[in-house]
Amino acid sequence: MMRMAKGKKAGGYVASRAVSGRTGPGGHRARMRARIRAAGGASLADYEILEVLLFAGIPRRDTKPLAKDLIARFGSLSAVLSAGHDALRAAGVGPRACAVLGLPAMVAGRLCRGDARPQPYIHDLHAAWSHYATTRAALPARGRPAAGRVTLLLLNATNRLVGEEQVPDGPPADMCRDILQRVLRLHAVSIVVVWDDGTFPPTPRQMEGAATVMRQVEAHGRLLSTVMHDCIIAGEEGWTSLRREKML
Repeated sequence: MMRMAKGKKAGGYVASRAVSGRTGPGGHRARMRARIRAAGGASLADYEILEVLLFAGIPRRDTKPLAKDLIARFGSLSAVLSAGHDALRAAGVGPRACAVLGLPAMVAGRLCRGDARPQPYIHDLHAAWSHYATTRAALPARGRPAAGRVTLLLLNATNRLVGEEQVPDGPPADMCRDILQRVLRLHAVSIVVVWDDGTFPPTPRQMEGAATVMRQVEAHGRLLSTVMHDCIIAGEEGWTSLRREKML
């Protein structure tokens, strides 16, 4: 009887722990995470968003009461997240949770400022070639563009580089469409194109093939108020351009 009683007692203890795991803070957090995965963060009320953020700062306690108290005290979710460390501490938030609640505002500020690093200034064709050659030389052999592909140097209104993308060789109409789609996606104002066939000097057929594509890009780009400065024809031994060769 004693063994059975111990077994029942132990079994009851294990069962109570299992129920606690499903109904306590741990189980609630698991359900909240599952809800976010299933329905997205937009399904959460403001206090629930705050509650989830506090998970990282308060690992083993129900965060819902504190989240609701903070919303009531400061008036809104944005006011809580923009409150300073001292204000949050005065509201009963611990140091670790204060650090967590300060992160969203810091991230938002960084996103608003954007990347503070200056982009390369492509002021002429020599600068375009220098940038392309330096970038290409820094890549490992496997990462270098294959011969016959074009590289777009996409520029803003001050001739700063806003993007550098590669477009595979193909039919002229397809290449033209692909190039202009990338121009629109990055809101570029102008472009310099580098067509690297790997060998130099290029054959007349290679020059004419590149010129056919670039004439289409220039004509259609003009309708989109996009300037195509030039197309560099490059190889291992040197480079020229379509305008220099009077093919544009």
